[in-house]
Amino acid sequence: MANKQALKLLRQQDVDAFNKWMKLRRNQGKKALDLDDQDLSGLKLRWVDLKDAHLNGCNLRNADLKGANLKRARLRQADLRGASLKEANLSEADLRRARLKGVELARAIIKHTKGLD
Repeated sequence: MANKQALKLLRQQDVDAFNKWMKLRRNQGKKALDLDDQDLSGLKLRWVDLKDAHLNGCNLRNADLKGANLKRARLRQADLRGASLKEANLSEADLRRARLKGVELARAIIKHTKGLD
């Protein structure tokens, strides 16, 4: 079940507040954030911290995720068409069966990323 506070901050494109919220959440011992099947298309989320997030089936079409931390994120069957992942950390992320047409990956970290082959 998606976290309402997380969705509110992301949809407001308030990346600084979201990242602070995520830091507090992790300090409380909560690791993964469930955002499966949510519509985050077209949002400007530069440098957002979505490390370990569950984004399976998410609509991230045309989202600006430049510099995003998506380390170990689950993005199976996510729609990333036209998204910018420039400088993003996708190490150990799972992109199997994700839609990736037109994705920008310049200077992205893709070490051990699944689904990019």
